[in-house]
Amino acid sequence: MKKYIHILFIFTLIFSCGQNQDKVERIFEDGVEITVNNLEPYQIGDRSSFRFEDIFKIDTENEEISNLGIPDIFGFEVNSLGEIFILRTITGEGNFIFKFDENGKYIKSFGPQGQGPGEFQNPHHIAMDKEDNILILDFGKRTLLKYDKDGVFRKDYKKWLGTSISSGPGANFLVLSKSLDQKNGKLMYSSSLSLLNPNLEVIQAIDELKVEMTSPGKIRALEPLFYWSTSGENIYIANEKKGYEIGIYDSKGKSIRKIRKEFTQMPVSRNFKEKFLKQIPEDMRDMLYFPEYYPPFQSVTAGDDGTLLVMTYEEGKNPGEFMCDVFNENGVFIVRKSLNIWVWEGHLWAKMIGGKFYCLQEKENGYKELMVYKMKWE
Repeated sequence: MKKYIHILFIFTLIFSCGQNQDKVERIFEDGVEITVNNLEPYQIGDRSSFRFEDIFKIDTENEEISNLGIPDIFGFEVNSLGEIFILRTITGEGNFIFKFDENGKYIKSFGPQGQGPGEFQNPHHIAMDKEDNILILDFGKRTLLKYDKDGVFRKDYKKWLGTSISSGPGANFLVLSKSLDQKNGKLMYSSSLSLLNPNLEVIQAIDELKVEMTSPGKIRALEPLFYWSTSGENIYIANEKKGYEIGIYDSKGKSIRKIRKEFTQMPVSRNFKEKFLKQIPEDMRDMLYFPEYYPPFQSVTAGDDGTLLVMTYEEGKNPGEFMCDVFNENGVFIVRKSLNIWVWEGHLWAKMIGGKFYCLQEKENGYKELMVYKMKWE
């Protein structure tokens, strides 16, 4: 019987760092190279840690920011000039999108509430294409709206495009679709990532995840892990069913490499359960159950240089922080860092662009702030 996995050969790359040497295992399965990492980072090259230097922040607790009409931040994007675009939450009044320059100075807002062209009912996700156009998925109108970097409305795509979208390789897009279906008394969660052309026509599905969400009489509280990020022409996908593994795909959606890492299973904590259940009506809480363990990690984001950051569920050094694993462009685990980054619906709101680190953080009092740092590798 043909085995599902064919290991063609295993070899070791030896990297030097002073007088110490680390061995990084690479294997091939079904013709795809896999970098296999241990629990601890490798001491390789001249990047074994990094620190942040504050540049500026956009704090929703700040009166000047709240007076602009930003009660809370739903998401953000950064264009090729370093300009920042913030999507506010639906609570509030006025425009939904706020533009700041590369130094954090407020420029303008656009995107009013309404039912006409270029107006929103329930904007839910912000993204940016390769030409610095702003893309907003509107769940209320079930459509995608496009603005240029100056806030001029350009196009309204009258089609339903799933739950989130991002620019992909070249001029293409990536779209995540989710669904919950009941079959034979079971609630099934399905999620799939598809590659779309510039006209938003599906080229092909890349990966998918299907998970049963029911246990006798109860529904799983944690949403399954399935998300992605991009860097250059590469697509990085995290799929809960594959454990601590990030699949790397080329511009045509073909699997080209994988990053795998050993990990310690983290039990779902009591604090997490209590915080989660506070958001749920009391009469519905008994309907939910929590898995014994978290997924291998929370989410991923790739930098413009191929660096990959993976946020785990291991609590960090300070309140609100979690331990993050950082991999270099070759998929080698090089750094562990305690960071506070907002994760929402599987999206890790952090970006590594041009030597800067942009991340959305939640403060202890519940207010969010967009932090901009200079990354200093050591």
